[in-house]
Amino acid sequence: MNIIRRALLALAAMLIVLSHGAAAQEMPYADGIYRGFYYDGGIEQIAIQFELRDGVFDSIVYRGVKYKDGDYMIEDASDAQKATLRQYEQLADYLIGKGVEAIDDLYSPYDIVDDVDAVTTATMQSSKLISALWDGLNRHPYKLVDTTKLPMAETYADGMYRGAYMEGGGEEVVLEFAIKDNHFLEIAYRTLQYKGEDYLAGDASAHARDIASQFQALIDYLVGKPIASVNDLYRPGEIAPDVDVFTGATLRAPKVISAVWDALGRHAYRLD
Repeated sequence: MNIIRRALLALAAMLIVLSHGAAAQEMPYADGIYRGFYYDGGIEQIAIQFELRDGVFDSIVYRGVKYKDGDYMIEDASDAQKATLRQYEQLADYLIGKGVEAIDDLYSPYDIVDDVDAVTTATMQSSKLISALWDGLNRHPYKLVDTTKLPMAETYADGMYRGAYMEGGGEEVVLEFAIKDNHFLEIAYRTLQYKGEDYLAGDASAHARDIASQFQALIDYLVGKPIASVNDLYRPGEIAPDVDVFTGATLRAPKVISAVWDALGRHAYRLD
């Protein structure tokens, strides 16, 4: 009897493992361009952009590398800063042509980078890059390469969610929305700005109000629709009015998409 019981338990365990593996295979990362960030101490220390094709890193570009001692990407960076940047670039180059699972290799950075000097501790740098890469993946594509392969949406708990898209050290889009039965119940902006211009301010310029109207059209579209409808925002021209040639909706939608997935990735801010 004990032998049979052990055999049944072993079979159950194997089925669980297989089902988890199947679930993972059913949810590949969509082909597209991703953006991820690592913030600490109010500083955008790592800003990364990468492209995935068939689950493989096709390109990786740093949009920002900073720390308390300054910007490592400027022309007059110090020798130590340049050495650190070189390590970051080596870590990124290592991933090109490899799958997402290769991110785990960055936990052993000295197998990848040159130990250019004793001051630049690659272990800490690799951890920041790892965090930024997963942040990008959790946010789903910033831009799609192939619109026939849309990211999938899971089932989320009913409640209130908050998410943000930040770049250059400042919040550009902050959203709060309620989910009910995996549908958007309501959604609103808490912050909407760019380079210090507040699009939600009462004294906003006419140009800013035009941009705000595009942003508003994007989230109004989502209300009452299932979570997966956030993928429709990859085609913003069908949703938001192109009020003039300079405020193209195409430039606005990726930030909203990123903020929505950031919120969902953080789970409910408050359960209802």
